[in-house]
Amino acid sequence: VLPFAILIMRDFFADFPEEIEEAALVDGASPVQILLRVALPLAGPAITAAAIICFAFAWNEYLFASVMAPNKAKPYTFLVASTSTVRGVHFGYLSTRMLIAITLPVVLSLFVQRYIVRGLTLGAVKG
Repeated sequence: VLPFAILIMRDFFADFPEEIEEAALVDGASPVQILLRVALPLAGPAITAAAIICFAFAWNEYLFASVMAPNKAKPYTFLVASTSTVRGVHFGYLSTRMLIAITLPVVLSLFVQRYIVRGLTLGAVKG
């Protein structure tokens, strides 16, 4: 998960305009102030895109979590997958559990959709 976030942030800061940094230095800002008051607010889309990708990858760690976790500690996605039994699939339970499992990622992605696209395309085009 972390390498993707690092790549997104590296692409953003590699394309960060030096003119903005120089203007902040002329205005009397220290390097820490430039980072906190100039660069980080402008990096909002990249930070949001990295956070969404990290969240999606962490949310989908079903296989790793189900193998490594003890029997009593299973992720919620394991409960969704465990609705099928020898007698068949309980579609009522399955649909309810799937709806609960996807609600948080869908709502989160709806709120930050514009940042995802902008953050992923920041380092793509030079010009």
